[in-house]
Amino acid sequence: MTQTNVRNGSLEVAGRQAVIAGLLRSIRVRSSVFARPELRAPWGFTVVEEGAAFHIVTSGRCVLEIADAAPIGLAEGDFVVLPRGGTHVVRDARTTRPVLLDGLLKARGRAKDGVFRAGGAGAATGLVCGRMHFEDVSSLLLLTVLPPVIHVKGNGGRSAPWLGATMERAADELNAGRLGADVVIARIADILFIQAVAAYLEDNADTIQSGWLAALRDPRIGPALALLHHQPDRGWSVASLANELGLSRSAFAARFAQLVGESPLRYLARVRLNVAAARLRSSDEKMSSIATTAGYESDSAFNKAFKQRYGETPGHYRRRYSARTGV
Repeated sequence: MTQTNVRNGSLEVAGRQAVIAGLLRSIRVRSSVFARPELRAPWGFTVVEEGAAFHIVTSGRCVLEIADAAPIGLAEGDFVVLPRGGTHVVRDARTTRPVLLDGLLKARGRAKDGVFRAGGAGAATGLVCGRMHFEDVSSLLLLTVLPPVIHVKGNGGRSAPWLGATMERAADELNAGRLGADVVIARIADILFIQAVAAYLEDNADTIQSGWLAALRDPRIGPALALLHHQPDRGWSVASLANELGLSRSAFAARFAQLVGESPLRYLARVRLNVAAARLRSSDEKMSSIATTAGYESDSAFNKAFKQRYGETPGHYRRRYSARTGV
């Protein structure tokens, strides 16, 4: 297990980075392209998406709108992902009335090159729109710490160093019109998502004032999060965690719940299941070994916790994953 140093009540940078790296390693994303629109103003569509969604602006500009948030202007080369999905609007201008994208696709259809063309006679905008599917167990911790929208600016703004080359590859695939371009673009979206999440966590780790990242930086709660992530097999209690950090049980529990949004032991249960799921996917370890590594005292306790949370046994999860991936 990785050792975490608690010094003067503060989580060392290395310990914090190790927690973030662990979350990034837990990402299992599989993207698919559902539309490649070329639109001329005025145009606008509403996406009703239960799962995660992404949009890549290949040319022109547009506006993304979601409830309870300021509109986001998007320009050529921008990549935006909605990790938890939800209804959102994309249009050329806020004055344009949007229509449902699914209905528009059915009514107009796609050209032979797979591109969907619609709108008026004004300025043109090109998009790649798609869905992102996450492994249910491995992604839960990650999705709870991400914002509703992650926006990575391309050439029209402050370009991330890694974005340019990736977007150029996407543009090459689209322009070449090769068979299977949508599959390649979907895999590029996987890479973009992981890079975007890493950039978001890195850029906001020292500034965000609430939520999980703020908790990770907190001099009292950050060390506790690191301990839970790096040593999930220990028989933690609220009292033992508080004692490890030199805090009273009640003060520690209240502060943890305030910042993280749940109790220490409830959070620990999710960490342990995250560890177990990763081992089920990537190894042929015995269930007893996985249960011990994840902090469960017996196979039966592990089975019960896993099934209660995710609706299937660890063995069924392993077989389902192996059947889908061939691993």
